[in-house]
Amino acid sequence: MIRVCALAAVAGVALVSVGLPPRALAAAAGIETDPTLRLSDFAGLPPAAGKGYRVGTNVPIAGYYGQFSLHTDQGDMTVDGVSLLRQRIAEVGPADALQKLSTSEVFADALGQSAKSGAQAIGQAVTHPVDTVQKLPAGIGRFFKSVGNTVQDAVSTSAEKGVGSATDDALGVNKARRALAEKVGADPYTSNPHLSARLDQLARAAVAGGISIDVVLAVSTAGAATIVSATKAVSNLAWSLPPASVRERNEKELATLGVDPATRARLLDNPHFTPTMALSFVEALRRLGVREGANAFVALAAGAQSEVEARFYIAQLRMAHAHAQRAHRITSMKALGRVGGFRTSDGGLFVPVALDYLTWTDGVKTFIGRRDDRVRTRTAWFTGKLSPRAAAELHRAGWSVRTDVALD
Repeated sequence: MIRVCALAAVAGVALVSVGLPPRALAAAAGIETDPTLRLSDFAGLPPAAGKGYRVGTNVPIAGYYGQFSLHTDQGDMTVDGVSLLRQRIAEVGPADALQKLSTSEVFADALGQSAKSGAQAIGQAVTHPVDTVQKLPAGIGRFFKSVGNTVQDAVSTSAEKGVGSATDDALGVNKARRALAEKVGADPYTSNPHLSARLDQLARAAVAGGISIDVVLAVSTAGAATIVSATKAVSNLAWSLPPASVRERNEKELATLGVDPATRARLLDNPHFTPTMALSFVEALRRLGVREGANAFVALAAGAQSEVEARFYIAQLRMAHAHAQRAHRITSMKALGRVGGFRTSDGGLFVPVALDYLTWTDGVKTFIGRRDDRVRTRTAWFTGKLSPRAAAELHRAGWSVRTDVALD
């Protein structure tokens, strides 16, 4: 192995000396670049077009995640990955229901009063939502760029934690927002710029106009009621409890699992773990029921720098639970660079990876080549697909691989 790496290094120096561009160097070393796939290449997607939306047919891969072009009646956006695309498509109905509410008679005067109070900013958010969305890093590319034993990434402070302010809490805006979200089956803390702006607009209008959310139910369409019954992704706790109560509940659960106060604070202060996301993470960790290494895994997740990264760690926990149910019990958790690893009762290592398409890169090469003599077997589950080269290299390195794993 050392000899092969040395030869590759010498070859790399020779290639640089003749002035080949980076892409040519990568190709010569057998390293793959991000492809552009077709929508039909992805498994388990909702229909490519439906009521109020359609998805573009060409899908560039960035950071191992598809960059989907979603066109909706509320506006267009680029969606980072299959998981988030499913949610955005599921949010089309709730967004449409809120749009209909905004044009109803009961909201007409209230929206006018709310506009006088500074709701113009909401309109700006709706008009230019994608500018904000595209500032986030794409996929999980950085997870395989630098592999170490610990994670010291600083959490971005540019995103807001939750929604609203202390003033909004006092006025009842945040409570109205959660109630509206529940009525249409939406996450009150969604990062969907169109849906979030509409929730905020109507919540402020309801407070400004003295509208009871119970009255809103009376003017809701039958379609909105159907949306509520079909929504499964949002916890009732996110709808019913204010953020402070959600945090208190998560603090207690994490403490029970042996997570220290500083690590708990890092996770719950991370703006990408909204109350809904934090509830999902803590619930998944609780269901797994493993204390050994729990603190290290929470510290790892606390370094998430985007919603996609936060979702990645939640998916890891859910996949680990599924593996424990179908194969071998999980005995401990550990950080493998920026990715969580799980030790199993048969002495193996299990690495669940939520991504759309794995290409063979230097970072992936380094990750799968790491050695641990205490590990008897190495198993990796992927929610998406692998390039033929990546699949061959994983097999050559002794990994047992499963692809297109559906999250329960």
